[in-house]
Amino acid sequence: MVEYGKYSNDLYELQASRWEWKRLKAKTPKNGPPPCPRLGHSFSLVGNKCYLFGGLANDSEDPKNNIPRYLNDLYILELRPGSGVVAWDIPITYGVLPPPRESHTAVVYTEKDNKKSKLVIYGGMSGCRLGDLWTLDIETLTWNKPSLSGVAPLPRSLHSATTIGNK
Repeated sequence: MVEYGKYSNDLYELQASRWEWKRLKAKTPKNGPPPCPRLGHSFSLVGNKCYLFGGLANDSEDPKNNIPRYLNDLYILELRPGSGVVAWDIPITYGVLPPPRESHTAVVYTEKDNKKSKLVIYGGMSGCRLGDLWTLDIETLTWNKPSLSGVAPLPRSLHSATTIGNK
């Protein structure tokens, strides 16, 4: 959000060696529009690709009038080191998509032995707080809602999550 009620879809990178911000101009996906302005999304790095999931859009033309639309779209931003050239892609995914949400967490878990990565999404908001867990297999782009045992955390949003080892 750039100001109250006005969302942005600008893209920046921090050039850490100089502590300078640089605005990036990403190529539009071949198969659809670029991501709409949003807030409350997740943006997770796996290798040289960033996975943008969900968030909240304002469907009103007037930023002072908020018409919320919860999102469950997935975009991949391919980064090309050195050249600064970046491009959006709208991947074809398989399985059942997680319901739309914003203010969720998304972490990447990479198995040590086979180097396979999963995007793990938990909770968020979609009119009410959510307490569901979803995974996206990065290799097959398949969504899965795993069956879990044990006592689940309470539904939550605006939280944080971190992977350490296999936890």
